[in-house]
Amino acid sequence: MKNQDDIVNGNMANTLEELKMLGKQMEHMRDEQQLEEHNRIPDPQQFDNEEKTEEK
Repeated sequence: MKNQDDIVNGNMANTLEELKMLGKQMEHMRDEQQLEEHNRIPDPQQFDNEEKTEEK
């Protein structure tokens, strides 16, 4: 396992071990409903540029 200082965001998993570790992290992520139950705000909804301009 890599040292916390060696981890860089935005990179793909380079090994099968890293891929498995990321999968385990994702399994434990809470969904939007679970976040709302704990008074947490989920990530903002993202739109494609086309959808964004249609709303204006």
